[in-house]
Amino acid sequence: MHLADRLAARTLELVDIPSESLHEDEIRKHVRGLAEAALPPVFAGDDAFLYAGPRRSGVPLVVLAGHYDTVPAQDNVPGRVAGDAVHGCGASDMKGGLAVALELCRDLGPAPPAADLALLLFGREELPPRYNPLPAVLDGNELVRDAELVLLLEPTDGQVQAGCLGHLTARLTFAGVSGHSARPWLAENAIERAIAGLAPVLGHARRDATVGGLTFHEVLSVTRFEAGIADNVIPDRAVATVSFRYPPDRSPAEAEAYLRALADGAEVETTGNSPPGAVVSGTPLVRALLDAGAHGLEPKQAWTNVADFTVRGIDAVNFGPGHPRYAHARDELVEVGALVHAYETLRCLLSG
Repeated sequence: MHLADRLAARTLELVDIPSESLHEDEIRKHVRGLAEAALPPVFAGDDAFLYAGPRRSGVPLVVLAGHYDTVPAQDNVPGRVAGDAVHGCGASDMKGGLAVALELCRDLGPAPPAADLALLLFGREELPPRYNPLPAVLDGNELVRDAELVLLLEPTDGQVQAGCLGHLTARLTFAGVSGHSARPWLAENAIERAIAGLAPVLGHARRDATVGGLTFHEVLSVTRFEAGIADNVIPDRAVATVSFRYPPDRSPAEAEAYLRALADGAEVETTGNSPPGAVVSGTPLVRALLDAGAHGLEPKQAWTNVADFTVRGIDAVNFGPGHPRYAHARDELVEVGALVHAYETLRCLLSG
């Protein structure tokens, strides 16, 4: 079968397997079977699996890493191939990248000429940080810590996207005193306090930060607001949920301190704080990936599991087929040409 047809067929096969986060049994079993047919298993956890051959002396280790879960389907399963693209839930994020990795491992085996090859599969990626299975794997597995480069096959439109934003989520609670809406002077309206207290948050201007020669955009958004129990009651509590995306020039602690100072007057409850990923851009393997055909170097304007690796001193970048704009969309798709480009670029890198 022609390479383009093979990659499209594998991607569609994966798209057609339901794989919403926490409902991953079928897709997990399927991709593990494909991986085990290509590389020897090294580690199996609750929801993360590593495959690799024996290490060769003096040869760098490259790890291809990909998640097999998706966001809930939006009437886009089963998928289809049409207009030179594979359409369906997860096609871009990231079953296209997963198909490329699985086919590469099948074709090259564990010992390509230029690098040892490992495959890391994991689930629960599309969930809050507490579900992330990677920290336990990385802290307990020496092989991955020996990697010279981890390639996370997120949709990057064929570019190398280095680093990633940190992501802090928090609930800001504004307290008041409840009362009858006919006599509001006897109450203290929590919504009014929230409107005043959220002004600095809503007024936060986008901040650009250049790290490792790449410019990241820091943004702060209110994503939810809850208040009131009845139409005739002045509420004594209003809660805003915020999403703070911060560049690699802030630490998680600094990001939290900044938000608390900005939201002075609110009770701040941090619900998640995933650290940013370090910018890895000038290493020999990243330069080799660019020389192999990647479409240039950009910052990752989002959070990805690259951060799980770089906070542990393991070099990692994002590189995969698919345009980020289609991730999580009802019209999600990945172009077949992008699958071929990713495959050929990685094959060139691994074959030297």
